[in-house]
Amino acid sequence: MLAIAGVLLSLKEEKPSLSESINKPIQASINQSAGDKNLSNIGSEFFPVRNWLIEEPEISAKSAIIVNFKADSKKGDILYQKNPNQVLPIASLTKIMTAIIALENFNPEEIIRVSENSVTITSDKGGLIRDEDLKVKDLLYIMLMESSNDAAMALAEDNPRLTYPEFINLMNSKAKEMGLKNTSFVEPIGLSPENKSTVLELSNLTKYALNLPLLSEILKTSQTVVSSTDNKFIHNLTNTNKLLNKIPEIIGGKTGYTEEAGGCMLTVLNISNNYLITVVLSATQRENDSEKLINWVQEAWLWQ
Repeated sequence: MLAIAGVLLSLKEEKPSLSESINKPIQASINQSAGDKNLSNIGSEFFPVRNWLIEEPEISAKSAIIVNFKADSKKGDILYQKNPNQVLPIASLTKIMTAIIALENFNPEEIIRVSENSVTITSDKGGLIRDEDLKVKDLLYIMLMESSNDAAMALAEDNPRLTYPEFINLMNSKAKEMGLKNTSFVEPIGLSPENKSTVLELSNLTKYALNLPLLSEILKTSQTVVSSTDNKFIHNLTNTNKLLNKIPEIIGGKTGYTEEAGGCMLTVLNISNNYLITVVLSATQRENDSEKLINWVQEAWLWQ
């Protein structure tokens, strides 16, 4: 352990000036060394290791985080944070909790008839048709991939099992059950600025969602087609996550935006069998911020 600490301290002490960093960019890897010091003799249990030669990125988001969850561990390690406990509106990242409540209380094959109230909801819509019948799992695809507000309303209000207030109460009860003390919901969509959380708590919420196989599958799907149960209506879906398929390490994500919340985005990454979650809130450039964080975490940390 003392040897590892010495190596990391020497890396930090040999940190170059900003101009030197620009002139001599350094790509972090297992074989990278600072001077004649090599990190290849460090055991796998100590990875990832911070490379202090790489400075933290500047981003537009008010709050951001990168959390590393190893595949065989429940413990998450924070690799980057900016105001991780600041409570902010979360826009359509709300729909992660909406999906959890729907999947834990309804059968995915259960059929929901879409109401007039759901299809007339304001803002982003999934093109649902009044009185069309859709399976719960198909409404989840529409809601999470296209950030459909009408699909979210259909799940919360049109289902035959729960009243709308009961659905919202379950969202808040689930947050308390998970220990998310700063997370609260007043509706299932994210239009209200009263739907709030922190980047730290959203990373834990996302990790929970990924343990539900259907949600994990939906979050990584870039395009698909679903149809009403009678096949009269077809919905061609494209994921709102513009970084999906652009960055190979991304295996999922969700976007959100309202005027009050600004740009919100989470991504799920797989790097060397480590599962990372990035979250940005109140950003003016959510995709750019997320891409910066993803590039940075691969350069600023040494991965086995």
